[in-house]
Amino acid sequence: MSSAKSEWKKRWQGGLGARSWQKFELEGQNFLLKTHVDHREGYEFLFTDLTCLWHEKMDKEEVKKRCKTLNPRFEAPLPTILRLLQDNTETKKDSTDYTIQHQGEVLVLVLETKVGGIRFTWEFHCQQAQKEMLRDQLLEPLMMMVGEQGRRERRLGQLLKAKDREIEDYKMGGATVSRKSLLTEPFDPTSFNKEQLASKEFDTQVGQGWQEAFSRENQDLYREVMVTQAWVNREEEEEEEEGSDEDTMLLGGTTTHHAPGATKGSPSHVEEQRSPSVSPRKRPAGSPLKGGGAVSTPEKSQKDIELMRREALQKRLQEEAQRKQAKKKKKGALF
Repeated sequence: MSSAKSEWKKRWQGGLGARSWQKFELEGQNFLLKTHVDHREGYEFLFTDLTCLWHEKMDKEEVKKRCKTLNPRFEAPLPTILRLLQDNTETKKDSTDYTIQHQGEVLVLVLETKVGGIRFTWEFHCQQAQKEMLRDQLLEPLMMMVGEQGRRERRLGQLLKAKDREIEDYKMGGATVSRKSLLTEPFDPTSFNKEQLASKEFDTQVGQGWQEAFSRENQDLYREVMVTQAWVNREEEEEEEEGSDEDTMLLGGTTTHHAPGATKGSPSHVEEQRSPSVSPRKRPAGSPLKGGGAVSTPEKSQKDIELMRREALQKRLQEEAQRKQAKKKKKGALF
């Protein structure tokens, strides 16, 4: 990992996308939920049974108002309230009661617990989320995780074959294992896959259902997928912005870099763009006009500049197309 990416990952906040899904079983049903809490601003909450996705976002004033309505006797600062909500949704607490209520198209998740001997109640009033949120927060990351797991499986197969070659080399040199139980067969991916599909473990895994997709290891993988996707998108956005600025410059448009004190369209800025490297008021020494000499007229100089700009622009566009094509191939192989 490059140092730039590593530093960027440390600073990346990500909001709701940076939080992983948690398994939640309520009233005999399996759910997934995630909560993003900003202790100074509010929270955002997602809840799904894979048929529907429900969403609620509350700012700090709304959180305070709802807390006062539901808990008149409970007095606590906003960070304490939000931390309490986060703790009771990131992990299902045995000391907390959870119930689900349906109010039309609104799903209400109610949690009731005790804090310092005082009863605390909270209600998440969730509306059905937009389809884009289901894609961005669940479906697309899951597909990326499947792709990444496949890439890792192929890599592990390559390493096992390399180990087999290493062991064979030791055997040819006369090495033997100390116990027969340590002997292994050479790895064959086709036989391995057939064996796994016929195993009882495969049946058990499938029988556990989709909620096992977010084990502890896969929660970590989900977060890595989301942060890497944000990093890749950031690189593409920066390249597009740079390409737009360069195209503007090549076409002779206004640049975003000005001389100190100059503003767009000011005389000093225009003169900086148009003035040649040699002042037209003073002719270079040793270059007098002679009868057979070629004289560069302003019209001819302007045409040469325009031609150079067009050639540079064409080259720039070709390079940009090649870069985008390479970026697509790299992105496709990333996961």
